[in-house]
Formats: sequence, structure tokens, C-alpha cells
Amino acid sequence: MRKTLIFPVLALLFVIQTTSATSVSPLLVRPFQQNNITTAYAVRINLVHTDGSPVTGGTGLRGFWAKNVATGIYYDPTNQEGNEFEGLPAGTYTFGAYPGNWDGAVSKTVTLDPSQEGDDGFIEVTLVYWVE
Repeated sequence: MRKTLIFPVLALLFVIQTTSATSVSPLLVRPFQQNNITTAYAVRINLVHTDGSPVTGGTGLRGFWAKNVATGIYYDPTNQEGNEFEGLPAGTYTFGAYPGNWDGAVSKTVTLDPSQEGDDGFIEVTLVYWVE
């Protein structure tokens, strides 16, 4: 007797749950919108001393960042060395470095443009490195 009551009740609950879930689901699902990014850029950060000579060797900097001026979104580097940003949407960006205890880099604002791309597909952004 118990088995004959439990199975129909479970089946009825399953049907009710399935029916109510399918009728509500169109309200919960938002249509997927494609990201309208038409152009993506790759940027490489280069450091130079205040006299213009390239920085060689290690620094006390704690990494680089990129901030989209229009949206305020920050981007982190995509490579292991921490000086390349790939897949940046078109726009104007401020590039900078997290300072060390006694050193830092001057931030630079750049509008990304296809004419700035080098042979390797990267736009080179040069930041001036300073040490106290």
C-alpha cells in the first residue's frame, strides 16, 4: 500500500516541478548579447631611464596596469613577465606601474590606433622609470 502511494505522489511532484520550472524559465533567461568589440590591441610596456636609456635588469616595481579612461576598467598584464596586455578593446588607456619602495614609473595616456602597431602586432608604450 505504501509503495503504491509513494510512486504516484513522486511522479506527480516531478511533473508539477517540471511544469512550473519551464513556465518560469523564460522570465529568468536573458538573451545573450554579443560583445561588440570590433578591434582588440596588444600593448607592450617598455621602461626607460630619465635620460632615455633602456632599463636593463630588475626593478623594484610591483607590476604594471592599464586603465580604460572611458570606462574606468583596470586591466592586468597577460604574460608571465608582466609587461604585455593582449586583447585590449579600442580606446584611450592610461598605463602605469605599481611603485616599489624607492622607485616608480611615470604614467602615460595613449589612444590605441592601428598605425601604432609594430611588426609583431604590439603597440609599444614607453614609461619613464625613476629611482629616489
